[in-house]
Amino acid sequence: MTSILQTLNDRVVPAVALENVDVSWSATLDRSATFGFWLALKRALSAALPKLSAAGALMQRLGFVLVALLCFVLAAPQFANDKEGLAAIVGLAFFLHVAGGLLNGPEKFRASAVDALVILFLFANIIAAGASHYLVPSMSGLSKLLVFVISYFLFVGVLQQSPDKRIPIILAMLTMGGLLVSLYGLYQYKIGVAPLATWEDPTVEEKATRIYSTLGNPNLLAGYLVPLIPVSFCLSMVVSVRRGWTRFLVVPLLAVTGIIAAATFLTGSRGGYIGIIAALGALFAIALAWLWREKVRARVPLIICAVLLPLAAVAILHFKLPSVEHRFLSIFAGSQHSSNAYRMNVWRSSWHMFQDNWWCGVGPGNKTFRLAYGLYMRSGFDALGTYCVPLEVAVESGIPGLLSFSWLVLACCARAHRRFWGNSSAARRWLAAGAMAALIGMMFHGLVDTVFYRPQVQLIFWLMVAVLVAMPASNSQDAAQ
Repeated sequence: MTSILQTLNDRVVPAVALENVDVSWSATLDRSATFGFWLALKRALSAALPKLSAAGALMQRLGFVLVALLCFVLAAPQFANDKEGLAAIVGLAFFLHVAGGLLNGPEKFRASAVDALVILFLFANIIAAGASHYLVPSMSGLSKLLVFVISYFLFVGVLQQSPDKRIPIILAMLTMGGLLVSLYGLYQYKIGVAPLATWEDPTVEEKATRIYSTLGNPNLLAGYLVPLIPVSFCLSMVVSVRRGWTRFLVVPLLAVTGIIAAATFLTGSRGGYIGIIAALGALFAIALAWLWREKVRARVPLIICAVLLPLAAVAILHFKLPSVEHRFLSIFAGSQHSSNAYRMNVWRSSWHMFQDNWWCGVGPGNKTFRLAYGLYMRSGFDALGTYCVPLEVAVESGIPGLLSFSWLVLACCARAHRRFWGNSSAARRWLAAGAMAALIGMMFHGLVDTVFYRPQVQLIFWLMVAVLVAMPASNSQDAAQ
C-alpha cells in the first residue's frame, strides 16, 4: 500500500500536474511567431517611448486594484443581472495589465502548461461553435467563454507578481465581499423573507425560509458562498503562522468562516450542501493527513475528533436544524421529489443530446443549448442547462472539451497537492489547500446544478485555478524567479 501511494505521489501526480512541461511549454511560446511579434512591439515601444515605463508600472498596479475590486463587488446587486458590468471590469483590468506590459512595466507573465489546457478548452469550444447548427447563438456563448478565459490570464498575470502578498489580498477581498453578502442573507432569514419563486416541494419537505441575499436565487447564492468557506478558513490558517499583529485576526476570520457557512446552509440549496460536504471533507482530510504526519503524539486525539466531529454535526442538524435536515434528506427521495424528478428528466434528455453530438458538441452557450434541447426535451421539462457541469461541457463542446476541462481541474488539484506537501512555506501550503477545496466544492455542487455558468460563480472558479498556477512550487523556485 505504501509503495502504491509513493508511486502515485512521485509519478502520477507530477504527470497530471504537468509541472515538468512548464519549461518546454514556455520555450515553445518563446519561439512562436505570436510571442516574437509581442516582443518586437514591446521593444519598439520601449525605444520610442523610453520614459513611459513608470506609466506602465502604474497601469499594471491599477489592473491589480481592479481585480481586487472585482472580487469584492462580485455579488453586488448591481451585477446580479448585469453580466456586462462584470465583463467590463475584467476587460478594463486586462487592458491595463497588457498595455502596462507593452510600456515596459515591471510585471512579467510566466507561462505554464495549465495555460495550454485552458487554450485547448477554448479551441474545443471554437470548433464546436464553428460546427454548430446554431452558429449565431454559439458565437454569443463563445464570447462569454472568452471573457472567462481572459479573466484567467488576467488573474495569473496579476497574482504572479509577489504572490505571497497579492494572493492573500485578493482572497481577503473575495472573503470580505462574501461576508457582507452573508450578513444580508442572515438578515433575510431573521425577517423571514418571502421567496421569489416556488423552491420547495411541499409534499416531501417542510416549508422554510431560504435566503438569497443580493443574488435573487438561493442556489446561486450557495454556488457563490461554497468556495468561500474553505478559502476564509485557510486565510485564518495563513495569519496564524505569521508573526506580528496579524495573528490576532485568526479568531475574526474563523468567525467569518462560520457566518459564511451558516448563510450557505440557510440557502436550502441541496447542491450547496453537497458542495459544502465535499469542500470541508477534502479540507478535513488534508488537515488530518498533515497533522497525522507532523504531530505523532496527537494521533489518538485526531482519531477521536475524526469520529466525533461528524457525529456532532449530524446531532446538531437533527435536533437544532430539523428543516435543514429534511431539506438535505430530500436529496435521497429520488423521483418522489419534484426537483429530483425534473433533474433526472433533464439529464436523460441531455445524455441523448451528447450521444448524437459526442465529437464536437452542439455549440457553447445556454442559447444554443435551449435551441438544441427542444429536439430532445421531454414534455414539461424545459431547461436552461443540463444541471450537471461535466454533462454540460460534453454537450456543448464534445469529447475534446470534456477531456481538456477534466484535465484542467485534475491538474490544478495535483498542483495543489504538490504545493501542500512540497517545499513550500506554511502560508502557501494552506492557500493551496483552500483553493483546491474550493474547486472540489464547486465541482461537486456543479454535478447537480447549473449555477456554475453564472459569472459570480465561474469567475471564482478561474480565480482558484489562477491561484494554484501563480503560486510558486517551492521557496527555491520563488527565489529563482
